[in-house]
Amino acid sequence: MEKTIRHQAVDILNDVAQSKAFAGDLLDICLNEQNLSGMADGRLLTHLVYGVLRLQGHLDWILSQLYSGDYSRMDQDVKTILRTGLYQLKFSDRLPDFAVVDEAVKIAKKTNPAASGLINAVLRSYLRNIDKVSFPCFEKNPAEHIATFYSHPLWLAKMWLNIFDKEETLTLCKANNELPPLTLRINTLKISREAMEEKLKSEGFNCTPTQFSPHGVNLLDPPRPIQRTMFFKEGFLRLQDEAAQLISHLVSPQSSDSVLDVCAGSGGKATHLAALMKNKGRIVAMDRDAEKIAQLKKESSRISVSIIESMHADLSHPLPSEFSEKFDHVLVDAPCSGTGTLRRNPEIKWRLTAPDLNALLKIQKIILRNASNAVKKGGYLTYCTCSILPVENDEVIRHFLADNSQFIVCTPAETILGNLMDSHGFFRTYPHRHNMDGFFGAMLRRRI
Repeated sequence: MEKTIRHQAVDILNDVAQSKAFAGDLLDICLNEQNLSGMADGRLLTHLVYGVLRLQGHLDWILSQLYSGDYSRMDQDVKTILRTGLYQLKFSDRLPDFAVVDEAVKIAKKTNPAASGLINAVLRSYLRNIDKVSFPCFEKNPAEHIATFYSHPLWLAKMWLNIFDKEETLTLCKANNELPPLTLRINTLKISREAMEEKLKSEGFNCTPTQFSPHGVNLLDPPRPIQRTMFFKEGFLRLQDEAAQLISHLVSPQSSDSVLDVCAGSGGKATHLAALMKNKGRIVAMDRDAEKIAQLKKESSRISVSIIESMHADLSHPLPSEFSEKFDHVLVDAPCSGTGTLRRNPEIKWRLTAPDLNALLKIQKIILRNASNAVKKGGYLTYCTCSILPVENDEVIRHFLADNSQFIVCTPAETILGNLMDSHGFFRTYPHRHNMDGFFGAMLRRRI
């Protein structure tokens, strides 16, 4: 017998909890295998998985009050069924309450029969005691209130309260639980943004231009997955958040320049840089993950970029001597906590720990130092992360500049970034302020 959509949601959530897999990747596999993309069942599956992940802390706070035992020691699969059931009871009206409880019990009978009675009892207890559920007071305990009600780990809420005031921290965490915009980058090697907008609208897509990126378009409630259109297959566009697009404008290379992208991943920024360079000049794109390099090559072919030379390399080790002072621009899109992308990747909230930041800081410093050796005199070194934590951003730059007096912070020439540059000359975006991912960028120039 085929599993129901709600049972499949529980399976995906268990996989996310027990592995390093991301929900988006697991959902893509499931939707493609069952041909559910763009279908009502596919939308329901996505809604349940992301809804539970975004609000996991909120749900756990309630469940811990309803369960008479030690909730922290409850089996993971039982927690997942309870979270999924409670999410539907409190935040979704697609099924009557009795049907939600009945479905949760049926899933338990198939996966953990001994827990079916417990699941029935806890969910029914919630329905009887909705008015009795309480959360910490915001005025008296802002960190605990934000962590529980707005579903973030307590250590992260406390860290943000030391960066922002409590009202802005609340607004940020609230924004992290909202749906992110579906943003495209138009491949200007093939078509202008205006012409692409007309084509999209002619096919029934409601779209608006992004506020800052001159190459971005936001899709509003698309009638079908954009990846299944000829526009995508023919390389007219790519899915890419507006903040990520703006990093390429921060670099702002000329057509004749040489560029080194040392943590290129699947090529989102490298291919955008190639478009800004009009597919002229030279880009060397590196990554330590061979699979991502393979994706980069495939993506370059799809969007007709020919100036990227891909290379498997790990920047935790020094670059070969032939790279020394050879590039006009070096981009370091450093591995980071991803705290600027929690709307898109809510599972990060429940995986990341405070000690993880120390390990990330160490590798960020090493990569930046190793990459800097490839910058020509008079050339530019751009460091960016999709984190909004100063420890991964400002502190990394301060440490680097203290040890490398041949580099100075410089202001980018690209005027579209004006409102997003701070008084230190750093680029910053935030989900709650700009409705895009949270990014940091610093452009450094090597003295001649």
